[in-house]
Amino acid sequence: MIMGISHRYYTKICIILIIYYLIDMENYKMSEFFTDFLIAKEVEEGCRPSTIDAYRYDLEKFVEIVGDIPVNHKLMRQKIRLFLKRLKDMDYTKKSLSRKIACLRSFFKFLNLNEYISKNPMTTIRSPKIRTEESLPKFLDLKDIKRIFRDLKDRNKFNSKKSKRYYLMIRLLYSTMARVSELCNIKIKDVNFERGYIRLRGKGNKERIVPVDHKTLEIIRNHLENRLRYEDDDYLLVNTRNEQLTPRVVQNDIQIIKEKCGFPDSKKLTPHVFRHTGATHLRRSGMDISELQDILGHSSPNTTRIYAKNDITKLRESYIHQHPLSKSEEF
Repeated sequence: MIMGISHRYYTKICIILIIYYLIDMENYKMSEFFTDFLIAKEVEEGCRPSTIDAYRYDLEKFVEIVGDIPVNHKLMRQKIRLFLKRLKDMDYTKKSLSRKIACLRSFFKFLNLNEYISKNPMTTIRSPKIRTEESLPKFLDLKDIKRIFRDLKDRNKFNSKKSKRYYLMIRLLYSTMARVSELCNIKIKDVNFERGYIRLRGKGNKERIVPVDHKTLEIIRNHLENRLRYEDDDYLLVNTRNEQLTPRVVQNDIQIIKEKCGFPDSKKLTPHVFRHTGATHLRRSGMDISELQDILGHSSPNTTRIYAKNDITKLRESYIHQHPLSKSEEF
C-alpha cells in the first residue's frame, strides 16, 4: 500500500498519466518550443544576439516551408529532408544548407534532452560536403569596387538623403574590414583622426584597433560636419532619425546599392563580402598573414590562412621565384 493506494492501482495511474502526457505531446507544435530553445541558447550557452537571430530565422523558415507540425510528427525526418530539398531548389548554397542543418540539429537535441521528444530525427541527417573551392570566401574584383564607388557618386543613380550614408558605409566596410555588427557599433569617439585608426568591438566584446586610410578619415570628418548635432558617445552611422543603424538596415542598404549599380542577381553582395574583399586585396598586395589576422580580429591564424588560398596570384609568383624548374635552364 502507498498512502492508502494499492501498488497495482498506483501503477495503473502512472501508466494512464504517461499515456496522457504522450498524447498531449503529440499536439504540441514546433513553434511552441522556439522561445524556450532560444532562451537556453542565450542564457545557458551564451550565444550572441546575432546568433540567436540566425537561429530564429532558420526555425521560422522551416515552419514557413514545411508548416507548424507537431514535434513528435511520425514523418519528421522526411519533413526535414523536404525542407532541405526546397531550399536547394531555391538555389541556397551548401554553406547555407549546412547552417540550417546545424540549427535543426541543435533544436531537436534540445527537445530530446528535455524529453519533449523520444527520438532525435536529426541523427541520420548529414551536412552536404563542401569542396575547398566552394568554401573559399567570396570577394569582389578591384574593378567591381571601383564601379561601386563611382556609381555611389553618380547623382542620377543615388540622389537621396541616404546617398552619403551609403558611400561612407561601403567605404568603412571595405577599409576596416569590420563585421556588420562592428560597423554598427562604431562610435564617433572610436575614430582617432590624429593617429589614423578606428577602434572596433568584435566578438565577445573584444576590442581591436584597425588603421584607416587618410581619404576615408577625411570623408568621416566631412560627414560629421554635415550632421546638425552630435556627441562623442554617439554612433557614427545613424539613420535619418539620428538612431543607430542595425545590421538588418545595413544589409538592406547594400541590396539597394547592388540593384542601383546594376549587378546581376548571381553577384553576391553582403557586408561580409566587403570584409572578404578588403582582406583578399590586402593579401594580394603582400600583407603578411599575421598582420592580416590582427586587422580581421581572428583568434586563430588558421582562420586567416584561407585568404592565402584565395590568393593564387601571389602563390604563383612565389612558385616562379622559388621552384628549381623556374629558376634554372638545366632541366
